[in-house]
Amino acid sequence: MILCIDIGNTNCVFGVFENDSLLTCFRLESKLSQTIDEYGVKVLELLKFHNLERQKIEGVIISSVVPPLDGTFEKMLVKYFNLKPLFVGPGTKTGVRISVDNPKQVGADIIVGAVASIQKYGTPTIIIDMGTAITLFYVDDKKELVGGVIAPGIRTGFGGLFKNTARLEEVKLHQPPSVIGRDTVSCIQSAMVHGTSAMIDGLIRKIKKEIGIEKINVVLTGGESRLIQHFLEEEVIYDEDLLMEGLNIIYKKNQ
Repeated sequence: MILCIDIGNTNCVFGVFENDSLLTCFRLESKLSQTIDEYGVKVLELLKFHNLERQKIEGVIISSVVPPLDGTFEKMLVKYFNLKPLFVGPGTKTGVRISVDNPKQVGADIIVGAVASIQKYGTPTIIIDMGTAITLFYVDDKKELVGGVIAPGIRTGFGGLFKNTARLEEVKLHQPPSVIGRDTVSCIQSAMVHGTSAMIDGLIRKIKKEIGIEKINVVLTGGESRLIQHFLEEEVIYDEDLLMEGLNIIYKKNQ
């Protein structure tokens, strides 16, 4: 079995594969204060909860956008699994050419999503990942990742609004009853849901216009995408486990 880990700014997502089949996924909060042992014990407990044996994990791959946690996870995996993880980064075989001005600035999660999207849905493609940040990246028909757009995630952006306005209390991300809100809560929720979906629709259309291609696969993933997908006017492919599958693909490419 292969353990795939995506370390994000908000959560760490874990997936276990056996013969290319995703057996289970679970999440832990990304906390810099968490110790090696705290992470180790929690991961073992969750594996046990899902009836998976630690001894059957034979390889680990990690994509991370939180460098301070990399050492913690590496030491945890060596201590509790006796395995040294493969980190997605420079030198990792992915099959994707990074054709941006500074390839080192492209997050590992963006590369992983591109790998899975190319293999599952072909090219050209736009990959949208909605989490702490909303990223839209374009991969052309030569499998070259040529650039994209990065915006604040829904909770990230509106967290700043609540923090800097005295009379607005924090609002949960839920579907509003209508676009036109009738109270403060529904007004904010409309901006969260309809405003974000309108932004994504608009960016998809602008990218299509800029590259001169109307027919293109658009793949949507990430923790905040589950709700937003229903409000998009552009046609998208929703793939909840895109990054886990991308990690599994990259692991096999590097064996």
